[in-house]
Amino acid sequence: MRPEHREIQQWINRKCGHKYHVAVEIDRQNYLPDRERHWYQPDVILRDDNGEIRYIIEIENDPVRKALVGASILADYSMCELKQEARTRLIFVVYTEQGIKQIPNFKEKLAIAKQYCLHLGDIEIYSEKEFKTLQL
Repeated sequence: MRPEHREIQQWINRKCGHKYHVAVEIDRQNYLPDRERHWYQPDVILRDDNGEIRYIIEIENDPVRKALVGASILADYSMCELKQEARTRLIFVVYTEQGIKQIPNFKEKLAIAKQYCLHLGDIEIYSEKEFKTLQL
């Protein structure tokens, strides 16, 4: 794992820890749908005070179309299993120069995935810089 990957997870924990219960991959806290049946382990999960997942965040260094679509499908299926009321947003954060250049192409592929991911509120992709300006 690249240092930047850990740093972004730590940054999210510091920035969002006062508002959400943060589960990060580097602390091995983030099993979906649950600890016993974990088939999906995203990088960061943000839960509200009711325990519902508001955001799933995937941090990518060199994403590929298949990985983005595959993670979207796993996230959607996990949300189906959890049967929560809140609509979870899936966010991909890309931090390498090469990956950032491909974001427009990735957005097209994620638009297709959105049609089939009925249990997610939205699927979004941002550069690290763009992500750090979002209000979660």
